[in-house]
Amino acid sequence: MVSSEALLKAAEGGDPDAQYQLGLIYLYGNDAPKDAARAFDWLSRAAAQNVVPAKRELGIMLASGEGTEKDVDRAVQLLSDAADDLDPGALYHLGLMYEQGTGVQKDLQRSVRMLAYAASMGFPGADVDAERVDSILTEERNRKLRARPLLKLQISDVDVEAACCKRMLDALLEQDIVFTETAQGPALLGEDADGMDAVFTSCPFCGKPLQLIPHDTKF
Repeated sequence: MVSSEALLKAAEGGDPDAQYQLGLIYLYGNDAPKDAARAFDWLSRAAAQNVVPAKRELGIMLASGEGTEKDVDRAVQLLSDAADDLDPGALYHLGLMYEQGTGVQKDLQRSVRMLAYAASMGFPGADVDAERVDSILTEERNRKLRARPLLKLQISDVDVEAACCKRMLDALLEQDIVFTETAQGPALLGEDADGMDAVFTSCPFCGKPLQLIPHDTKF
């Protein structure tokens, strides 16, 4: 017997929570021999009834091919559905997929946001991975900013794209001024002359206006 007669009977009778619990038992080998194919079957039944953690586990299995044929596209869809419901495990695994570009277009900004969100909900290891991806993102941003001419202060909907003067470049590199999202859209955040948080619509050093441009603009 996998668990109890009551659990098995409930799962066979269509109870989604029982189906999910039975899937976990087979997936991890608790109270029964591990059987990934059976786990996939029971988790699929639970996911079809909108059990969010079942979608997460199915997505992970489909991404790796455990207990089923590998299907990265479906894995992304299931993990995205669970992430939309703020499942921390789904956010974590989807964040890693965005880091590597597995089944999705590589997007380090989205990756670090998902990993940070998972970390804020206490998902184990998410804080370490969020910091790691953020470091990669920071290095890429700084390399880009150093390579671009100091002519205009520009941001896109995902990051800082160019600095207008040496003082602004230094502030961005030191993260004294950072890219942020506000209710009005993307912006730059720093401190004003009084040391208070301030959203900048122009450079506080040279006065050039902040411009919003597409992320893939060629310089």
